[in-house]
Amino acid sequence: MDFQSLEAFVKIAESHSLSAAARLYDLPKSTISLRLRQLEGQIGAELFTRRGKTLELTDAGCVLLERARQILALCDDASAAVSLVHEEAAGVIKIGATGEFGTALNAQMLSAFRQAYPRIQLDLVFFSPSVFLDLSRQRIFDAVLSFDEAGGVDRHAEVLTTVTHGLYASPHYLSQLGTPIETAHLSNHRGVLYRTADGIQSWKLKRKKQSVEVQPTGDIVANDYWTLKYFTVASAGIALLPQFFTELECRYNHLVPVLPQWQTEARPICIRVPDQRYMAPKTRAFIDFCKSYFQPGFTFVGPRYYVESLSIQAGTSSQTPQELKE
Repeated sequence: MDFQSLEAFVKIAESHSLSAAARLYDLPKSTISLRLRQLEGQIGAELFTRRGKTLELTDAGCVLLERARQILALCDDASAAVSLVHEEAAGVIKIGATGEFGTALNAQMLSAFRQAYPRIQLDLVFFSPSVFLDLSRQRIFDAVLSFDEAGGVDRHAEVLTTVTHGLYASPHYLSQLGTPIETAHLSNHRGVLYRTADGIQSWKLKRKKQSVEVQPTGDIVANDYWTLKYFTVASAGIALLPQFFTELECRYNHLVPVLPQWQTEARPICIRVPDQRYMAPKTRAFIDFCKSYFQPGFTFVGPRYYVESLSIQAGTSSQTPQELKE
């Protein structure tokens, strides 16, 4: 039996769509479809039936799915056993991650992981938080990284660290409109706003035992933190951003904290392993590395992304710092 066709079948079964499986794994839809037809030819039975836009397993497909997962798991076991002989984690590790900070957090951490484990190959898929719950516990991935809501951590998740948001603006913006010294003054400012699945995000801030919720106004709304940060550096307004996400911009005075004593509740960054009954050496190595990455004293050496400001004078612009490498 063709293992590629078997793996394609499992991917289609878990995503309930040829198109979704093709997008998720960056394969042409025609390739996924061909592998499915080849497998159905080998089995001698149809494996899916279509209901609207969704593919559902036939009785034969349900039986095969259970066996296919066992076969693919045994292949992973064999690869892991070979790795153990060499006493080194190796092979392909498939990592899913919610994409809020792909380059600022996940890519940077994975770059450091690659330096520590050069024999492990990375297969990384970013997806939106809205599809996270559908994918996090399936066997599609070896591990899933997510930026969870405060208080929303389930028993399958392990918290790696927590992240707090604060308000930020460019020095140029504050020089033009003034620096707020109380939360009540925020109503006089423009916001660069984040859109969640439920609508525009309000600013829920705390200072010791005090709390306030501000519904800012603004003409820039996005569901991507990089876009928010870019426009904030470009003096479009004040944005609520994760503190680690603004570290380099603040270091180079492209952004400054606004009302720094007011912050959001801490949100956890979590890791989940879809199948906790079995963990290959490569997955264990990845989880252990993720834990160490967020410990105090970890030193990262590699390229880091940041947004630089523009110095606008007489209709010309110049960009100053070159790409930072630490």
